[in-house]
Amino acid sequence: MPKFASSVPHTFGKEKAKESLKNGLSRAKEMGVEQLKNMTEDWTKWDPDGVLAFTLATSGIKINGTMTVTEDAVNIAGDIPFAAMMFKGKIEEKFKELVSKVLH
Repeated sequence: MPKFASSVPHTFGKEKAKESLKNGLSRAKEMGVEQLKNMTEDWTKWDPDGVLAFTLATSGIKINGTMTVTEDAVNIAGDIPFAAMMFKGKIEEKFKELVSKVLH
């Protein structure tokens, strides 16, 4: 399966960025952000390296990925179906835009 990746820099430190990401994405889901309505994640399952797995379905495309929070960035990576390969750039851009919004 093809891969995608995006990164969003921040200045919050790892723990504050994790909390901001959790709160921001939860608020966005509650507000009905279309791209997130089918997102599943378990915020209690951050691994020791700050990695959280998620799944997302949008426009019939299922995306599996991870968000890795470091001291100065949130890195998003995952798999997209071959059928969505022509949208890879847009998918990366949308993830970056969304994470930027919820962090700031």
